[in-house]
Amino acid sequence: MRDIRKDSLYFDNYLDYQYSRIKKKTAKLKESDEEKKQRILVSLTGYEIDLLKAEFSAGASKNDIKALLSKAIKIASEYKNITHDDLLTLLSLAVMVNDKSEAIKLVKNNIDIIEKDRLLKYIANNVQGKKATWDNKTQLREEFSALDGVFEASDKEAALLEYLDSWYKNHSGYAWYNSHKSSSDTYCGYWSFEAAAIATILKLNESKLKESIYYPSL
Repeated sequence: MRDIRKDSLYFDNYLDYQYSRIKKKTAKLKESDEEKKQRILVSLTGYEIDLLKAEFSAGASKNDIKALLSKAIKIASEYKNITHDDLLTLLSLAVMVNDKSEAIKLVKNNIDIIEKDRLLKYIANNVQGKKATWDNKTQLREEFSALDGVFEASDKEAALLEYLDSWYKNHSGYAWYNSHKSSSDTYCGYWSFEAAAIATILKLNESKLKESIYYPSL
């Protein structure tokens, strides 16, 4: 178990339910025309990513995460309107597990979104085998603005840990915020995958970063 808010029984039940709904949606996907397929992919992409997060929270191994990530990316690559949050999660995980072959297609399919976002662009450059540079001329969403300080800091581990300290609060507008308090069992874990991707790219020492409950260490 990596999660500290829910127990193994919760995640066993959550994962059983998630695998079941993915199976049903996948079956429908095979029988659909393109318009209906895109509507199904809205849900299926979200299900696959929530499954990834929940498996990570429940303690899945690196190899298991790789397999689940590959499947999720293949699904997301067919979806034409992926969200910023989902794209960031998938690309960050690809960097974390050092398996970028599938993620390259995801980058190419969403290059217009990526080129307009500082954080996505940074991580996507690494996925593509390019030098990852923090481009201050490209926009950055408010909830990630503290990352500027990481790239300016001499002690990048301390600066990234400071970013993680306010990470949850800065995502208060997200649908998953406070989901651990919900009675509908939608919680799958709170993880700053982008922080781990940045730490991987910068080759930072994770020992200090693991002090944060939001840092997803493999």
